[in-house]
Amino acid sequence: MNIHDACIGQDALLNSFGTCMVPGRFAVFDDLAKADNAYVHHTAVPVAVTTFATISASFARGRFPDVTLADVVLKRPYMDRREAAALAAVCGERIPSEPDPDARDFAAHLLDVIDRRGFHAFYGRYPEHPACYGIDVRPHGIDWQTHDTDDVGIRAWRKAYKELEAADQIMIATITWLYIGRRENAWLWRVPYRWHAADAIHILKEAGLLGDWAKLVALYQGW
Repeated sequence: MNIHDACIGQDALLNSFGTCMVPGRFAVFDDLAKADNAYVHHTAVPVAVTTFATISASFARGRFPDVTLADVVLKRPYMDRREAAALAAVCGERIPSEPDPDARDFAAHLLDVIDRRGFHAFYGRYPEHPACYGIDVRPHGIDWQTHDTDDVGIRAWRKAYKELEAADQIMIATITWLYIGRRENAWLWRVPYRWHAADAIHILKEAGLLGDWAKLVALYQGW
């Protein structure tokens, strides 16, 4: 059986940059010439670099030499549902075809990741000060009544972050970027966060966290 026969339910987006999904829900190269040279719209770059990285991190780095993990995560508000679903799919996950008007899927997955990974030193629940969609998860280090920075709390946050393995740092950085909506912020200052997207995807895959990461990004609708 060749690659063309093995690919099932081929998605036009994945096909457009020379890849497809095969049984077992993983991506493969379908057309290397297209993977090397095809035009990728800026909103599809997160899907392309993630797809390539799940197949070959070195190929992904060569194809997108300047794309960082922050670039991938911070592009999410500009991606459509098809692009978000494709990002989840190549990481072995599925998301509903339509967004949840109350963002409950994202909030539930966010809380699950925080609980399972033991991220309570970094994020707490502030029901009296919820954000968009009523999500009450916020990073520690800010007085959410006055919105003043707690310098001691921020320093403790960064210290705890630096002590983590890279995969957990990547997860926390991703959550923080989704929360704050920009690369530079009070939490991620003088700490590791400048991973190339391909390297970060490889680290997450090796740690068994790629699916969790992809669902966080794909389900995100705002915070």
